[in-house]
Amino acid sequence: MAPRQFARRLAASVAFALAAIAFFSAAPSQRAGSQTTPPAGFQWQELGARVFGANCSVCHQENGQGIAGAFPPLAGHVAELFAQQSGRDYLVRLVLFGLEGTISAKGSSYSSAMPPWPQLTDSEIAAALDYVLSAWGNDKLLPRDFTLILPSDVAAARGQQMSAVDVHALRGRIVTTTPGGVADQATTALTFTAEQAERGQAIYERNCQDCHGTTLDNGEFGGAPLKGSYFRQRWASGSVGALYGKTKSTMPPDRPGQLSEQSYVDLTAFLLSQNGYAPGAGELPSDLDIQQKMSLKK
Repeated sequence: MAPRQFARRLAASVAFALAAIAFFSAAPSQRAGSQTTPPAGFQWQELGARVFGANCSVCHQENGQGIAGAFPPLAGHVAELFAQQSGRDYLVRLVLFGLEGTISAKGSSYSSAMPPWPQLTDSEIAAALDYVLSAWGNDKLLPRDFTLILPSDVAAARGQQMSAVDVHALRGRIVTTTPGGVADQATTALTFTAEQAERGQAIYERNCQDCHGTTLDNGEFGGAPLKGSYFRQRWASGSVGALYGKTKSTMPPDRPGQLSEQSYVDLTAFLLSQNGYAPGAGELPSDLDIQQKMSLKK
């Protein structure tokens, strides 16, 4: 190879490496999409609404308000995230790779994990994000130079293979905890009674046992394990409120949220009792604010 050609290639390699380092430095910068206009056939409005309704609305709700103590709101909050340096890139990676770790959103903390969605296509992820960024008044909070998230943005991020913990660390670099956020919240002692757990067991046997099994991990119809290592990995770093919120919003699968509030509270107490949490003198309350302050960390 001629010296001049070698020098050009070396300079190009160094420039690429420096650009990569700059993006993932402690103060990442906002990048524009790889294209400024949507590709032909990218009908994001219809596709985004459909993808959101099928995959996201159960937790974050059709109105984008989320579920208190369990799933954060998207209304208002996502636009704030986008406006941060590298907010666009963070949101793409959030959907692709999931999120694991406590976060603060609109003054409240949330500890339930968000699953990754790599099975969705680049167009589906981009359209869903654009739908969320345009819905519930989010569009009024976006920067003036906003451009749509495009399938090419998702494709560029897909090869990074970040973990959900990595995404949480990335969020921590672009979002700081504000007064009233996670760092300022006091904790409350976890409590439920043996009698409450017994009531919850009866509710479990009537409504949950077919899917999750007689031992909470041997269901006939593919229900996720509700005790043991799976439970610890999913919930042990979060709050009782996150566990309660998830149970209420998704169970039973044929009629989520249709049991009484007390039934969901008692069912949560039963799940706690089956995962090594000891009963106490007081019942688990139904107040989500209190549940949210009850840590599942041992």
